[in-house]
Amino acid sequence: MLTGQRTSDVKKADENPETLATPEPAKTQEPADTTETADTTEPADTTEPASTQETPSTQETPVAPDKPGTPATRSGLSRRQALTVLGVGAGALIAEQALVGDGIPPSSPPPTAASVAPEPSGYAPDGTAGRAAALPLEDVQLLESPFRQNQARNTTYLLFLDPERMLRSFRRNYGEPSQAEPLGGWEKPDSQIRGHMTGHLLSALALTYANTNDAATRTRGRYLVSQLAALQARAPKAGFHPGYLSAFPEGYFDILEQGKSVWSPYYMIHKYLAGMIDQYQLTGDDQALDVARKLADWVEWRSGRLPYGQMQMVLQTEFGGLPEALANLYTITGQERYLVTAQRFYHADVLDPLADGLDILPGLQANVTTPKIIACVRMWEETGSGKYRDIAQNFWDIVTGHHVYVIGGVGNYEHFQQPDTVAAQLTNFTCENCVSYNMLKLTRLLHFHQPQRVDMLDYYERTLLNQMLGEQDPASPHGYNCYYTGLSAGAFKRQPLNYFPQGSPGVYATDWDTFTCDTATGIETPARFAETIYSRDADGIYVNLFIPSLVRTQGLVLRQDTGFPDDPVIRLSVVAGAATLTLRVRAPKWVAGSPVVWLNGAPVAGLPGAQIKGVGEVGEGWIALRRRWQTGDLLQVTLPMQLAVEPTPDHPAVQALTYGPVVLSGVYGSDPGSLTPQLEMTSIRRTAAQPMTFEGVAGHKPVKLIPIARAAHQYYTAYFEMI
Repeated sequence: MLTGQRTSDVKKADENPETLATPEPAKTQEPADTTETADTTEPADTTEPASTQETPSTQETPVAPDKPGTPATRSGLSRRQALTVLGVGAGALIAEQALVGDGIPPSSPPPTAASVAPEPSGYAPDGTAGRAAALPLEDVQLLESPFRQNQARNTTYLLFLDPERMLRSFRRNYGEPSQAEPLGGWEKPDSQIRGHMTGHLLSALALTYANTNDAATRTRGRYLVSQLAALQARAPKAGFHPGYLSAFPEGYFDILEQGKSVWSPYYMIHKYLAGMIDQYQLTGDDQALDVARKLADWVEWRSGRLPYGQMQMVLQTEFGGLPEALANLYTITGQERYLVTAQRFYHADVLDPLADGLDILPGLQANVTTPKIIACVRMWEETGSGKYRDIAQNFWDIVTGHHVYVIGGVGNYEHFQQPDTVAAQLTNFTCENCVSYNMLKLTRLLHFHQPQRVDMLDYYERTLLNQMLGEQDPASPHGYNCYYTGLSAGAFKRQPLNYFPQGSPGVYATDWDTFTCDTATGIETPARFAETIYSRDADGIYVNLFIPSLVRTQGLVLRQDTGFPDDPVIRLSVVAGAATLTLRVRAPKWVAGSPVVWLNGAPVAGLPGAQIKGVGEVGEGWIALRRRWQTGDLLQVTLPMQLAVEPTPDHPAVQALTYGPVVLSGVYGSDPGSLTPQLEMTSIRRTAAQPMTFEGVAGHKPVKLIPIARAAHQYYTAYFEMI
């Protein structure tokens, strides 16, 4: 069974550098024009000049299809219409679950589609629970910290990327000329996944605009949308079916449907669809929604032609989080055909065992699998099927309980290994950053349904602090991202030499020649730093993460100042407004003693969550204080930390060293070799508070120990044999 592909797994069908040989497709009906009357759209900002263009290369043309047909529609009330009749809000998760129950198993052939009232507001990728719990990115502002510095470098890179180069493969695919220079890496002209970076760029620009209000990111996003919309409109003239949008020929899908080897074409469709949804919802570009609907209609037509068995064969090849994006489009538009299409992407071989709580992960490609689970959360929310919920929760429990490394990352050589196997799987190819990007998305969605659970946020924090914050090169003005966070002895952050064997081991990436999926998710990660710091409910505000920031919600402007994790003190001050609400601060499992709480200069005792009930166990998990908050109030919380070790399950003598949530790594000026060093525990002492620095003796030699996220351009070791 195919579980995912990378470039080394795929062989071209011919030697044409721009295309693959395309088998003659069977005669099929074109997608019906199901687009409703278009919303009034504002003109796309096309102030950026197009480049001088050249004659395009010869484009493959599929065999002409039959005339379009008309899809069937379902009569009767939709779920949302029924909820409206019952007097329940259209987005109410609990009522929808009660109404639908498990009447439609996820793997069953889905019903035909009808239209329902769209959800009027909210960011669809936050899900139904997130609609109430999530803080809009525009309401949270990062303050000076490594997080803001990463975000700033990333924004510089987003605006550095020449849109004409990012559009080159798309233009040539539709028979248009372009004199822009081609891209490199996985975006080179003969790559079967060319174009995926542009989809992520759409999302990154939209997320950055939403969080920073940087007008240039909005302008750049609108230009890309307008150009892609124009190309999509040319699809029939280019020999493609209506609505098709991609940087590669539609014939790749003929190859896929015939069971032949091709590198993940639906994966790219997901990136474009998700990017257009983000551009619509976060920047207000109505044209992006029009593009998204037409592309989703194409997916509905293309996948709807296939019998169940053939569709399951198609799903053996990576398809990203396409069903998640389709579910999000359903939320936005109310068009149930998108939810029906999303159900079609239920990969039974992988998901059915997970529904039963079985760990079938060993051998699966981790970043192929995790987006399928994110989609299951959204499908649970939109269909009410408990099977989807069980899949998502079981996966999270299995992965975080039995498959993660100390930094929260997953996978060795990009694949899940045997459960509870860490020491035997330490290489410089562990913890692909894409996987952790998706694990954080999954954790966020699940946490919205269980906001009191601190273990989910503890996992989120550990992965964010130790892996995702450290994937970017702090010395790079463009914020280059590495592909793996290696955990072998003498690991080194660098570009993936398994994909770029001629690349320089001294750099994380380059501007144009090392594009990979981790470059793509890497430009989204800093744009998302602000999204989970806070959440909310009807009672008040949750402070989930300890990151300097400003938040506007529920009548207050709250400022968080902290030097965390170097400094254990978190200061929360009301800088504007007044409101009566409960302010909750997470009390993590790693806390080494009772949190110390002060309000307006006076100690506060007896708060829920501020008392230690036992070793490693913290009250209710939240320090909660309800009162009327007003300008000038200051809540100060100190979270004690201490050194601790985390043994590997398969070889307990091999352990990682932590300080609070921080994983410490020994750093070296030269390659220390591949043997796991022995670290003398009694030798470890803290030598600097800012920045956090420890020293110890490993292998009979002094070693400096710093947070692993800060190891850059130096060899580092995270696992030791403790003596």
